Amino acid sequence: MSVHKDISSQLGRKNREINLFIQLDKEREAAIAKAVEHSHADETYSLDRVNELTSQINELAKQGSIPTRSYVTNAMIEEYVQKKYRNK
Repeated sequence: MSVHKDISSQLGRKNREINLFIQLDKEREAAIAKAVEHSHADETYSLDRVNELTSQINELAKQGSIPTRSYVTNAMIEEYVQKKYRNK
């Protein structure tokens, strides 16, 4: 019975990690989309929130079952906007 409890506990922990990852990743994608919108409108924007979420995801990834994410730079955003909007 102890083995069953240990497995159940471990699966519960992994499930919480995965759910937290999904939440953080959604927030990160929304923050990236907002930065892209601002860049496209030639407005100033900050990537602080994006990279804060990236850091949280990467800390979570150290546990082993969550993928890492790359930090985002202004150049990455500007390159994306150029490809998506200005080269049509």
